[in-house]
Amino acid sequence: MFMTPEGEEFKERVLKLAGQEVKTCIQCGTCSASCPTAHLMDTPIRKLVKLVLEGEKKEALESRSIWLCTSCLLCTVRCPRNIRPMAVVAALKSIYEDEGLKCRDSVFEGIFARQIRNYGRISEVLLSAEYMIRSPESAVQIMSFGAELIPKGKIELSFEAVKGERIEGTKELERIFEVLGDEGEAEEAKKTEETKEATI
Repeated sequence: MFMTPEGEEFKERVLKLAGQEVKTCIQCGTCSASCPTAHLMDTPIRKLVKLVLEGEKKEALESRSIWLCTSCLLCTVRCPRNIRPMAVVAALKSIYEDEGLKCRDSVFEGIFARQIRNYGRISEVLLSAEYMIRSPESAVQIMSFGAELIPKGKIELSFEAVKGERIEGTKELERIFEVLGDEGEAEEAKKTEETKEATI
């Protein structure tokens, strides 16, 4: 199969991040069969690996599957070729973000990660509010979830919860994110937090 220069570059970028052993994939499907969220995915993990090896950049990056991986590592543990399919997914996420692409799933993941980095926990109210601002089309669904969960006490509405109280040890969390290579996003998160505190 003919591969374009862009496809070849894409393939090598993924292999550099996920490991050269990805090239030994035999497409047995063990990773897809092991995945607990496979039924939600538009592209099975097995096929994502195949798309990478064929240099199909556009199709691989447009798959919602890369945002549904829970990093449970079942695919990696069970792979007969010692490939790390989860690392392929992580590489695709990294390339997606490096290229400045955005979708509802990437926006949600960014907000979620920023709250963990800043507070060490999630405030459902802050998470929902920011996500609705950045993805207005999700407002009806989020409000309907809230209307169902708040009366059951599943969402905490105390001032501390809404404000986003920090846990101890957030400096350690910041260092973890720095090691993972999110310095730029960490700086953006810091500015967002300073602006938020100035208004409270």
